[in-house]
Amino acid sequence: MLLLALPVTVQAQTVNLIPPKNVLALTPENFCLGFKNMFAITKQSFQDEANLICPNQTPAPLLGTLIANAYTGTGTPVIQNIARTIIDEQTIQLTVAYAMKIPKPPVPTLLGEEKNVPTPYVGDPLTIRPKFGPPVVNTGDADTAFTVEQRTIVKAAVEFDEVSVHDLKLYRMHPNNFDFFAAVRTLRTPSEQFKKAVVLRGVMRDPANANGSISITVLNFVMNSREEPERVTEAFSRFIEADMIALYNAQSK
Repeated sequence: MLLLALPVTVQAQTVNLIPPKNVLALTPENFCLGFKNMFAITKQSFQDEANLICPNQTPAPLLGTLIANAYTGTGTPVIQNIARTIIDEQTIQLTVAYAMKIPKPPVPTLLGEEKNVPTPYVGDPLTIRPKFGPPVVNTGDADTAFTVEQRTIVKAAVEFDEVSVHDLKLYRMHPNNFDFFAAVRTLRTPSEQFKKAVVLRGVMRDPANANGSISITVLNFVMNSREEPERVTEAFSRFIEADMIALYNAQSK
């Protein structure tokens, strides 16, 4: 829950129950510095993904490229392929990144992440049907915590149907600041299909539009190739693009 400072009178003195806003410049540098605060409290593992855009909490050239090519709802989305690797005969890695410019401030943009969770994807050979799982206790390592149960159906040379469990946590990247946020989804336990599944999404207020946001996403999957690495990699690539457009639409409403 995001709170604002409330004035309270105590013995004829007015004090704030919550410190005043921590106002920071809307720069990639402050976006990257926010990861230091997240790493200090988080129980999730997403350092490798954060380092792709903010190594040592400083902006990488990739971050500038993503922002410069941010999707705005029209045309073909620009998705940067970072890794499309066949690790062995049963395992592949797919790592991509993209950015979007959302016509809403950061808080409703972040909440759009939650709204998008139950959106299904049906393709060939891949079908994904996520839903919220049982409520999880927030242990103080994030602002909000959810459980996501994802059913993944792969119809390849080796067909498969499984449910994996993921943690979705939302963060303020800087204390008492409402311009920089992040949502991180991580795999709770490796499954038959996913050995690693990380979706890192950072949101900052657009410095060129006070009522807009820039959303930067890194996705990193290490998964079973189902003996068809090229086909499965391409199927997940199509899913990522479709999910990006669905998320843009959810966050823009």
